[in-house]
Amino acid sequence: MLFFVSILRFLYLSVVATTAFGNNLRLYDSFAEIHQVYNGPLRFQQAEWDNIKHESLILRSFSNDTNQTNTFERRILRLNANSSDKRIFVRTHLAQEEPIACELIRDDREHSLVRDIKTGRYFHVHSDLIEYSYEPQSNPIYQVSFHPILTNHSLVVTFILNSLRWNARYTLQTYNNGQVEFQVLADIINTSPLPYYSNRTYLMSGDINLAFGSGKSSALTISSDTLESTVDYSGVHLFSTINKTLTIEPYSILTLPILFPYIRVKALFVYTLILTMPSPILNSAQAIISGKHKFQRLYQLSNSSSFLPTGHLLLYDSSAHILTGEWQLPTLAESEKYEFELGQDADIMLVYNRTLSMNRATNSSLMTTNVLIQNYKQRKVNIRFKSICQVSITCLFYDNKARSLGSRLRSDLVIDAKSEIAFTFTTIRLN
Repeated sequence: MLFFVSILRFLYLSVVATTAFGNNLRLYDSFAEIHQVYNGPLRFQQAEWDNIKHESLILRSFSNDTNQTNTFERRILRLNANSSDKRIFVRTHLAQEEPIACELIRDDREHSLVRDIKTGRYFHVHSDLIEYSYEPQSNPIYQVSFHPILTNHSLVVTFILNSLRWNARYTLQTYNNGQVEFQVLADIINTSPLPYYSNRTYLMSGDINLAFGSGKSSALTISSDTLESTVDYSGVHLFSTINKTLTIEPYSILTLPILFPYIRVKALFVYTLILTMPSPILNSAQAIISGKHKFQRLYQLSNSSSFLPTGHLLLYDSSAHILTGEWQLPTLAESEKYEFELGQDADIMLVYNRTLSMNRATNSSLMTTNVLIQNYKQRKVNIRFKSICQVSITCLFYDNKARSLGSRLRSDLVIDAKSEIAFTFTTIRLN
């Protein structure tokens, strides 16, 4: 019974001549590359063969002689899975009580050709009248072998399949004491009906495009269409290595936490006040404008340790794990800095009023802006306040001590809990 179960597992798994957990995986965001020791022919079921890029089935040899180059002949056979030449039991009609032992010569979905073992005679029989002592296979098996076999070399076969891949996923947790926790998760996704095993898994990322489709270039696949394969390698990175045995179940997602060396995250609140020229100024030498706005939440990521692949990010606030938003992080290179804004925060308020004085002789104007920033939170916060003029206006900014700030204003502030900050700046419009 144990041998029978092993045979079924032998047929159902993609790799047959291998030791348990003898595979290394290189996972990408849309496919996987399997590396395994070659001990003999490989057999694949139809479901697995349809997901394999046949051109990628390559045998590599490793020896101490670096000057020696070995080439191999590859053979792919489409094996008939109709269990020919195996013993079956046949009834010549439905009323027959005891079936007779026969040899299956040619399997067919309706009428199979069989040979009576006792008499040696051949006849056709309907599939409903056949009994099996084993589980019949309806789909073909594909056998891949390489020749010649070198006994004094280490042989590794590699191939690519599109039913196995990985995605990066992130969580960002901010706490009331100002601390931030950034976590990296790896989702390993198996969309096939077969399990996979690996004793070492590499999480790869980069711009690699492989063509997969129902029409494969292999002539053994029955299809009216074939797709040309176009491969473009560019900027490939090894993101992480998992040095432990993995079992990836059929139709499953295996999520693993990844220890990321270092990434600095800073949360702050930003607002940009755009200065405009209101229409009443055209008829009057002076105008007063006031307003009230909420600040936006902004997150700064300083990736100083390693390449960071693109992935979905969920953001949480406080130890109660309150969901505050989501974001799609782009690919970040080592030492690259990235920031993004994510929604308003009602606890950080901007209150301002602005006085505009017009000089018609010089066609210029003087704008004095009084700013009040209020923090209603129970903790101190980092603030970034900016002000610019609208595109059609050229202007210069000055602080309250008449020091020139250039064509825009930026103030980075820290406001204590339940506190506020007030300041004034002046803007001269030049046209």
